[in-house]
Amino acid sequence: MSDLTIKKIEQSIEDRKSLYLEFLKNVKTYKPFLELEKKAFKDGALSKKTKELMALSVSIVTKCEPCMEWHLDQALKSGATDEEVYETIDVAIEMGGGPASAYARFGLKALEYFKEKKNGK
Repeated sequence: MSDLTIKKIEQSIEDRKSLYLEFLKNVKTYKPFLELEKKAFKDGALSKKTKELMALSVSIVTKCEPCMEWHLDQALKSGATDEEVYETIDVAIEMGGGPASAYARFGLKALEYFKEKKNGK
């Protein structure tokens, strides 16, 4: 994986962490959004893992790289396998066509990043 890709993923993570409190303090819609997110992604008829994989697919189709990074990380933490991630990408490509294929590459780079990080590389 290129240093530029690693830097992009790590910058996305750093931006989210470093701006969290500023958002909570100053953005009126952020706290209600976090509450909505918490309710939407909790286990129910669909598991959190399934919902995170769904969100990953939507993130690819909508071309939101920070969303891809976040929902991939959450899906992996919820027990998603590589095969489930690849099938999620299949669905995104079917729904989003060529542009989704291009953005899915970022999802694969993020998968590689999180696997290396988990393995201490």
